[in-house]
Amino acid sequence: MKNKVCIITGAGGGIGSAIAESLFEKGFRLVLMGRNEEKLKKTANGRDCLILPGDICDDNYIKETVEKTIEVYGGIDIVINNAGVAQSQGFEEISMEEYDMIMNTNVRAPFLICQSVLPYLQNSDCGTIINIASVTAHKGYALQSVYAASKHALLGFTKALSKEYYQKGVRAHVISPGGVFTDMVKVSRPDLSSDGMILAEDIAETVNYLLKMRNTACVADEIELHRETKEPFM
Repeated sequence: MKNKVCIITGAGGGIGSAIAESLFEKGFRLVLMGRNEEKLKKTANGRDCLILPGDICDDNYIKETVEKTIEVYGGIDIVINNAGVAQSQGFEEISMEEYDMIMNTNVRAPFLICQSVLPYLQNSDCGTIINIASVTAHKGYALQSVYAASKHALLGFTKALSKEYYQKGVRAHVISPGGVFTDMVKVSRPDLSSDGMILAEDIAETVNYLLKMRNTACVADEIELHRETKEPFM
C-alpha cells in the first residue's frame, strides 16, 4: 500500500491525527482535511502531504479538495471519513440549527465525499472507503438522539454503498467504536472516566488491519469495538 493516496477528514486531532500518523509511517501519500490549519500542520509535522483546511459542510471545499488531490497526486485510492461532531443534550432542547450541524457533518459530508471520489476509487487497484461510525449506530443513548441518528444513517448508507460498488472493485467498511478517549467524547459522554477507554491509536490499528486485508480475499464489512470495561456482546 506504499505511496497510495489517502484522504482523511477530521485529521487535525484525536482519531484522525492517530490514523494519519500511522499511515505516514507506512509511506502513504496523505491529504489532510479539517477546520483548523494549525492542527493539520501539527499532524503533518513537516512531512510531505497535502494540507487542505476548510469547513467539511461546504460543498465547494469538498469539490476543491478532490480536484486538488487529483491535480497533485493523479488519483485517489482510499478515503477515511472520520470527521464528526456529537452532542450531550436533552431531546427537547435540541435546536434545528444543532440538528442540521450534526447531520451535515456526520452524514451529508461523508455522503458527498464518497460521491465525489468514487470515479477515482474505481480506477484504483485498492479503492477503499472507511467510515468511522460509533456504537450508537447500533444502540441508542440518552442525550445523544441526533448523534445516534447520524451514525445510524452513516452505517445505513455504507451498507448500501458497499453492495452497489463491491463488484466494481471498491470496498466500503465501517468501524463502530465505543468510547474513545478524545476531546469529543468528553462532550458527548461526560459521565465516562478515562479508565479502560479505547485510544485513538486503537482505531488507527483497526484502519491498518482493514487496509492490510485489502488485497486479500478476506473482508470485514464492519468492525465493532468496545472498552475493556464494557461487558462483552452487549
